[in-house]
Amino acid sequence: MDPLFDGLVPDLVGLDRNGGRRTRAATPGAIPVIELVGGRCSGRTTLLATLSTDYTPLVPLARADLAEPGFGDPLLADLPDDRPDGSHLTDLLYLLSYRLGLRVRRTVQPLRFPRLSLGLLVVTAWRADETSTAATAVPPQDLRRAEQRLREVISGNGDGETERRVRLAEWIEAHERDLRAGTSRRGPLKGEGRAALRTPAPRLLPSRANRGALRWWDDRLRHEQGDAVQKLFGFVRDFRRPGGNRLPLEASLIAAFLADLTHHYGRLRRRNEVPPPLILLDNTHAPIGARLLGPLRREVLGKDAMGPVVVAARLGDPTAHSALREVGDTSDAFGQLADGVLRLGLPTLERGDIDRVLGTADRPPYLPLLIDRFAGGRPGSARTLARAAAAVAPDHAPDAHPAAPLLDAVWADGGGSTVDGLLTALLPEPAQCDRLVELAPALDIAAARRLWSGLHPEDPLKGRMEEALELLEGICWAPRSWPGTAGSVPLVADPALRILLLHRLRTGTAPEEWREIHQHLRSGYPPDGAAGSVPAAYLHHTLALGLTDEVVRSLHHWLAHSTPAAWLAALNIVCAAPHPPAAFEAVRVDGPCGGCRQDASPARAEVVHRAVARLLEALWEQSDPLNAPCPDRIDQVESALRTLYDHEPTDAYRQAFRHWSARLGEGVQAPHLTVPQGTGR
Repeated sequence: MDPLFDGLVPDLVGLDRNGGRRTRAATPGAIPVIELVGGRCSGRTTLLATLSTDYTPLVPLARADLAEPGFGDPLLADLPDDRPDGSHLTDLLYLLSYRLGLRVRRTVQPLRFPRLSLGLLVVTAWRADETSTAATAVPPQDLRRAEQRLREVISGNGDGETERRVRLAEWIEAHERDLRAGTSRRGPLKGEGRAALRTPAPRLLPSRANRGALRWWDDRLRHEQGDAVQKLFGFVRDFRRPGGNRLPLEASLIAAFLADLTHHYGRLRRRNEVPPPLILLDNTHAPIGARLLGPLRREVLGKDAMGPVVVAARLGDPTAHSALREVGDTSDAFGQLADGVLRLGLPTLERGDIDRVLGTADRPPYLPLLIDRFAGGRPGSARTLARAAAAVAPDHAPDAHPAAPLLDAVWADGGGSTVDGLLTALLPEPAQCDRLVELAPALDIAAARRLWSGLHPEDPLKGRMEEALELLEGICWAPRSWPGTAGSVPLVADPALRILLLHRLRTGTAPEEWREIHQHLRSGYPPDGAAGSVPAAYLHHTLALGLTDEVVRSLHHWLAHSTPAAWLAALNIVCAAPHPPAAFEAVRVDGPCGGCRQDASPARAEVVHRAVARLLEALWEQSDPLNAPCPDRIDQVESALRTLYDHEPTDAYRQAFRHWSARLGEGVQAPHLTVPQGTGR
């Protein structure tokens, strides 16, 4: 994150995080919007929180979460978007202007927003009289009375501030009384609306600011007839029109917001390089994000307007944009602008990052590997796992399944286990999460469809499946398909997410349900292979059913009917099978081994059969996500591969026994062990 914290933001604001002066970077046009793109748990919110903490004492700053009700402000949480006296955009502008207007330092004059406040005041406070039939209608007699009332307040140049404050309070209270319960189908103005209205109201009181605000609205609303006040009420009429397009009207309010900033940061302040305000927006992928940022950029570009420094974070695929980690010089970064936006992909957390964060505290040496495996590069998930690791004593981690205490640790606050917290952060909707847990063992879309129709024949297949696929597409930003599957396997292509879903399935599913799921999935694949290939998918689900002897017999048979490279690739797919629940009992079926019967030497057949069995046993165990690398099991894999090479000395087996041990020691698991391509017998 250093390129953002120590480069881009300080160079745009003109202050570093400690308050030291920086020469502000020259940017093409107006100040750009920095948009940080990342998936769930990618650290977007934490990043904005860090900037907020650092810069709140230094510059006017506003922070808002666009995906939260009321943008994180409880006073605005219950207000609907389609109400006649406002919208979510007007709520957001109110919130931003209020927070930017708070005093930062005793020597800094607070920001004022007379143009925006006047527009918000008229839109928010005007009410039809009690005789009106609906708040969306604007009867002429009400319009004239409201115009006259507001004119008296704004144009009272001879009054002092106290008199103007009294007049404005009376005007607001009069219009609050005008909308009593029953006079509108939308109900009375809520207490939150009154709070939003009254907070900016005193900023309209200085008469000079009033005159400047009125002149601005007079110039802005050129399509309206009349004087400035009449144009404002024409603006309200258009805003309240049922079914009307509010976007151009909201754009005028955004323009008023920018005009107030431009007026405040006049030539003298710009010459003195007074730091501009900083706006931090989270979850700008929400619809309100485009409603704000689109007009904001258009109003600033190509004009002598003073825009704020905006750092936005949105949900998206970070790999589709330039990487934040690779940003060097600030001026070079601004060369990548698109429509006034610098989009940067947030970096994924690497194992070395995790190792440095954990430090040299007393911890198992494999802990960074396990956290990296379950976090999948997500800083938020890594933080949750590190917190769980701190609560689990090292001696509570046995040699077998050392990650089980980490994932199954239950929080003292009643928030469930670690895996519950990780899945809730990635899949906030419980019903959607449960659906994906059930579908997670599927290797492809066709298998998922078969599984769902078999388990839920009464449910509409297409709708449920499409929802699941859309959800996966929206969360798997860095899919990693299995080698040799043409990019179609598995269904849940995000490795860390698939591990978490399968762990929930294994620990929260009855043994018979586990058996039913994998029998349904296995039934969709030919047990004898297709077009002479090893039936890897069939054996994958057979192994998940605990039928190791059946899998060994099949693999031994196919040893003579496929190339070593194809056989090793199939072994990768087979050993990626999830392990069944602890209480699961496999229903074993004895039978002859085709590989042993077709070998002319019974002694050699027995040696090879044992090698295949030992290889499957050790590799499947080492490919369990709950396990850390075990030297004894890794030696067993190498020994079994060497035996296969001794009986069939091919380049594929030689490469495998030479390199798989090192890869397994690094924590690589099936199906991602490298298989040499193009090697024959």
